[in-house]
Amino acid sequence: MRSALLLLFLPLPLLGAQARRVPPGERVRLEARTLGGQVTGTLVAWECDTLFVRVEGDAAGLTLMLPADSVTRLDVRRERAMTAEGLALGLLAGALLAAVASPDWVDENGECTTLPCVAYKVSPNLGTRVEVLGLIGAFVGGIVGATTKKVTWAPVPLERLQVGRAPDGGLAVGVRISF
Repeated sequence: MRSALLLLFLPLPLLGAQARRVPPGERVRLEARTLGGQVTGTLVAWECDTLFVRVEGDAAGLTLMLPADSVTRLDVRRERAMTAEGLALGLLAGALLAAVASPDWVDENGECTTLPCVAYKVSPNLGTRVEVLGLIGAFVGGIVGATTKKVTWAPVPLERLQVGRAPDGGLAVGVRISF
């Protein structure tokens, strides 16, 4: 009984008043009891108790309608550019190339056409070579990283118990039960 009374005095954000809504147009991956497996597609709409999803591979006009209560797992696709990783990797590659650069790295004809030999031509001074080749490597790595995307799937919490304020100022408790 005491624990039930304590629930009444908790701040409302701690109670998870409602599951986060996914905006239309997002790529989603979901599982539902009625589907018997996992489906990937684009969320068309999320109305109060129904999800409308355009499933990958289905015809353009077909939309899957699912009761929200039947969804057991919902993930949203998140993409981010890997610019920082590209910069760091390019800087490291440029610095390593500057460290191994030498005029002795010639091809079988004795010409300076190999990358370490050409890198040595930037400057015979190691510090200058590291700075110049590191900056060039970071620049190229940043461009490659900006065009490379990392894709992850973020889970969306599907809370069945909802506690929040009632329209008249009181406290309301709602439970979803599927049958």
